[in-house]
Amino acid sequence: MKYLLLAYTSKDAWDTIDVTSAEFQATCQFYEDIGKELTETGEFVSTEGLAHPALAQTIRKNPDGLVVSDGPYAEIKEVLASYAIVDCESHDRAMEIAKRVADAVGDTIEVRPIMSGPPEPNA
Repeated sequence: MKYLLLAYTSKDAWDTIDVTSAEFQATCQFYEDIGKELTETGEFVSTEGLAHPALAQTIRKNPDGLVVSDGPYAEIKEVLASYAIVDCESHDRAMEIAKRVADAVGDTIEVRPIMSGPPEPNA
């Protein structure tokens, strides 16, 4: 089953990150290493870092029509920084990978199964 791993970081950290720092370089190295590992195990599907949240826009439908607003939320403390898709044997394995990322990088990781079709009816 495929799982979407959503990585959230604090907006303040995003705005003040020093891309030349040893901490940032270690984070990049971690992502490179885990990407190679998951490619070797056949679990890697895709990953992308996202642009600054100030560049995001959200479209919502209300009774008067569609409303476009800047940013993902009105007031936020954490922002979506990246996502990865992994194809794992089990939810436990997806959680294991997500825990490694959270431990190494410090981001909050949300794990969501990706539906491959309509849900199966209850038996």
